[in-house]
Amino acid sequence: MNELDLKLGSINEKSADPKFIQIAHRIRELIDAGQLACGDKLPSVNRIIEHFSVSRDTAIKAYQELKNLGIVESSPCKGYFVGNVCRKEGQKRIILLVDELSWYKDKIYQGLVDHLPEGFYVERFCHSDDFDLLKLLYERHCSRPDIAAILIIPTAGQSRDAQYFRFINPGKILFLDRRVPGTPHSAIYQDFTAGLYEALDAERNTLATYRRLVFVTRLSANPVTEDIAQGFTLFCASLGIPFARIRALFTETQIRGTLAFEHGDLIVTLDDLLLAEVLRSCEERAWMPGTDVGLIALNDGPFYSRLRPVPISTLSADFYRMGELAASFVTSGAIEPKRIPARLAVRASLAGHP
Repeated sequence: MNELDLKLGSINEKSADPKFIQIAHRIRELIDAGQLACGDKLPSVNRIIEHFSVSRDTAIKAYQELKNLGIVESSPCKGYFVGNVCRKEGQKRIILLVDELSWYKDKIYQGLVDHLPEGFYVERFCHSDDFDLLKLLYERHCSRPDIAAILIIPTAGQSRDAQYFRFINPGKILFLDRRVPGTPHSAIYQDFTAGLYEALDAERNTLATYRRLVFVTRLSANPVTEDIAQGFTLFCASLGIPFARIRALFTETQIRGTLAFEHGDLIVTLDDLLLAEVLRSCEERAWMPGTDVGLIALNDGPFYSRLRPVPISTLSADFYRMGELAASFVTSGAIEPKRIPARLAVRASLAGHP
């Protein structure tokens, strides 16, 4: 809706409420009535000054009041706009900063929300594994008085995370999925080397039938991917089979030119596109996962257990449990560092599946 079309109402000159509070109430009424929705641009400060005949300071204080309530956001480019209209008055906010919008990372959110008591509201933001964006999002929210906790999945690189967060006092921050060594903050995390090794070792008899383990990753690497590769290397050494790594580029065509796996290999893929290309390559060769090759996807997906031609085995931590433990941090204010174990879900893409 155009800001000139909004019926902003008026303020009562005789009211005991300050003018900025009355203006904030008028705007809140428009939001509650559905005339303004999440993401809608709010009237400019100049429009508020002109309509209500108030000073610039009063107009800005009105918007600051709405920002403190968590229902209005601001941006140097957009001005003021409607933020979280679902949040109820008096609720404490939890900021969840995730590195990607994926099905399995959404399980953290679900576990968190399912185990929080009344009075909390969770807002998610994605930093896309970009530290500069992570820092911006953190600093935008950290000083707000209604923030109960800031839950952060740090970047995969982590060197800049460690340098920054080691100077931030512990209290509201909890790291998820990954630890950030050298910082005072607790974490609910995976051990990407020992944890994945242990998950594979628990299914040693099933995996011992393969001639080689092939880890299909992207060409660009990060410390998390390297830790995973190290876990696979250790497992292969204990099993007495070779370990190989295929580093794929970005497009489907580029990936197809690098998938040089062999009959009898155990293939582990890093993401959905790599998995799709491995399945395509198997189809072209008339190979059946679970019979001609073994196939494991890192982290589960919504359809992996029902995928055709065969359900896909997955190697993943319990992200829902991470969210559940994060809820304990929010309510208690403290939690001991907790490692979440990984598990290999054996399905038809592995020989000897149940």
